[in-house]
Amino acid sequence: MDDTNKLPARSDDDIHREIYNAIIDGRLHPGEKLGQDELGKVFGVSKTRIRPILHRLSDQKIVTIEPMRGAFVARPSVEEAREVNAARQIIEEGVIRAATRVAKPKHLKMLRRIVADENEARQGQNMGCAHRLTGEFHCELARITGNEVVADVVRDLVSRDSLVVGLYQRPNSSACSLHGHSQLIDRIAAGDEDAAAHAMRHHLQDVMASLDLGPGQPSSASLKSAFSHIGNSQ
Repeated sequence: MDDTNKLPARSDDDIHREIYNAIIDGRLHPGEKLGQDELGKVFGVSKTRIRPILHRLSDQKIVTIEPMRGAFVARPSVEEAREVNAARQIIEEGVIRAATRVAKPKHLKMLRRIVADENEARQGQNMGCAHRLTGEFHCELARITGNEVVADVVRDLVSRDSLVVGLYQRPNSSACSLHGHSQLIDRIAAGDEDAAAHAMRHHLQDVMASLDLGPGQPSSASLKSAFSHIGNSQ
């Protein structure tokens, strides 16, 4: 009997989320091949179910699909790295202004919880989790505005920037500092839109300064190992 028949059923959204998180957490690296057969074995599904999920990730600009070669984790160029950061500065300055106008104590509490969780992850050397929480902080700021379109745009930009950081960040540097996030919360709590926007701009400039925009290094990580936590890889 095929062992995949014994695996727990997963929806397409579940599989999308697992692959998405593996990319954002840095378990799957820029340029890594995403074989449909191998992913099918990992999740216990046919490759015909994997294919549209990869196209969905391609629409989010974190996977590239090349004719006759297959799907790969996106490998952003230096130009794209600069453009994504510039886009984030333009959009997130407006986001934090809007968030400052409407933020309530419960929102500040949520943001501080994310910072605390990220600090705990860093202290525990769980850098994949810390990296994901860094992005979640910015996504939560966008959600505070109450504008779902803005939240979607920020999420997609943060996802693309996660690949940039994974590819170009200098060793032993932190692209999105805990201090920077705490400072943003303080500016929101003070209700000062101008100071909050100024802090956001400099925070994202610090992200850019943490990068070494050389050629980047290819990864040799195993696709199977990226999903070892699932416990059902073939």
